Amino acid sequence: MKKKLLFFCAMAYSVITLAQAPCSELFLSMYVCGAGDNKAVEIYNPTNAPITMTGKYRLALYYSTNTTTPDTLGITGTIGGYSTFVIACGQTTVDSVVTATPHYATPPCDTMLQRIANQLDVPHYPGATYFSGSQSMTLQKNMGTSSAPVWANVDIMGCIGEYPKCNSDTKHYGWWNVAPYNNACANQAWTKYHTLIRKPSVKIGISTNPNPGSFNPSTEWDSLPSSHTGGPQYYPAVNNNSTNPNTHFCACNASGIQEYVDVVHVNVFPNPSNSGMLNVVAGKSIEMIEVYNLVGELVYREKMSPATWVSFSTSNLAKGSYLVKTIFGSNEAHVSKVTIQ
Repeated sequence: MKKKLLFFCAMAYSVITLAQAPCSELFLSMYVCGAGDNKAVEIYNPTNAPITMTGKYRLALYYSTNTTTPDTLGITGTIGGYSTFVIACGQTTVDSVVTATPHYATPPCDTMLQRIANQLDVPHYPGATYFSGSQSMTLQKNMGTSSAPVWANVDIMGCIGEYPKCNSDTKHYGWWNVAPYNNACANQAWTKYHTLIRKPSVKIGISTNPNPGSFNPSTEWDSLPSSHTGGPQYYPAVNNNSTNPNTHFCACNASGIQEYVDVVHVNVFPNPSNSGMLNVVAGKSIEMIEVYNLVGELVYREKMSPATWVSFSTSNLAKGSYLVKTIFGSNEAHVSKVTIQ
């Protein structure tokens, strides 16, 4: 019976598996699970050509142990080569779900988060972005026609059909990085109250549903600190530009400005900057910031008190382009190109 149940979790959902080569298909590059309905996902195009998503791609969210009837959102628009596309929760008022047991109400999605989105989900529950950390999020592609769609998974966050639960209080928080991965308790789950960023080494989505109990988010994702109370912004590159506000660093883009093989995701913002300040957010404690001009001259260096979010002044830098080197421990570093206006 146990073997039959495992097989059911892996195969029962009515979506086919899409065979794909590295750097050939869209995948999820950021997962934002903030408090209330501060929810968003980012999609990355690892190819050098634009991809039209209208009618071809959708987000699908599987609640509880559901494997066949997800909440979906058809994605509309085009994503450029080596670019990102952000989808945020569309809720703008307190959403009172009167049919829920027990009755509850959730605060709206932050307007700052919605502002940097390329597309908003529906304004009220249910919807594909109304997740709380214990639901499986998938990116799916239509391999059929508009009138007879055939959906294939191109990326999966979680395990479809699995409902992770804490053994000590029987509540559902989500997945974490310690086996058993589906047994996270309060303040442990990576997929609840955290922003997760896909590791730059990832070149392809997870199209085959993981075996129950085997989904470990730390294998392919870096985590920013908890966003439940204070902490960093839910989306680490907030600015006024709603078109590709964030750049995802991926090994598929060999021309990207990276000094080392990246083991930590880094965001430098605002970019371009005219405020006299730059912020650097990373999935690991930052120890040093160095800034170089494009001829390789060091123009700024500051040793930081280790933190995952640091800010520094650019008021003494002339207008132009620079390379910001973020230095961590263990000889790890990351280089980002920025423009000072």
